[in-house]
Amino acid sequence: MTSPSDASQTIVDLRAALEAARAGRLQPALLRAYAALAAAYLAAGDLSPAESAWRTAVAQARISAGPLDLGRGLLGLARTLARTPRTDRALLHYTEAIACLQGLPEGQAEAAEARTEVAQLGSVPGGAR
Repeated sequence: MTSPSDASQTIVDLRAALEAARAGRLQPALLRAYAALAAAYLAAGDLSPAESAWRTAVAQARISAGPLDLGRGLLGLARTLARTPRTDRALLHYTEAIACLQGLPEGQAEAAEARTEVAQLGSVPGGAR
C-alpha cells in the first residue's frame, strides 16, 4: 500500500514529467504524462484533478493518438466520474471507451472490464441529464 507521502511524491514527480513533456512539445510523452498523472490522482482519491487530467489526456488522444490510447483515456475518465454523482456522464464515457477498445486485440481485456463496471454501475439515476 502506498503511503500518503509516497503518493504525494509520485504526483510531484509526474507533474515534473508533464512539464518537461509540455516544454519539449513531445506529443506522445505529453499524452502519457497526463494519463499517468490522472491515474495517480485517482489512486489518491483526488477526483477533481484526476478528472481534469483525464479530460486533457482524452483531448490529446483525440488529436494525435489511435483508438487504443483514446479508449484507455476514456476508460480512466469514466472510472473517475463513476466515483462522483455524475454516473450518467461516466456511462457515456464507458460506452465510447468500449467502442474504441473492443475491436483491438490489445484492448479486449479493458473492454471486458469496462462492460463489467458498467453493469455494476447500474442505470442512470432519475433526473440525470
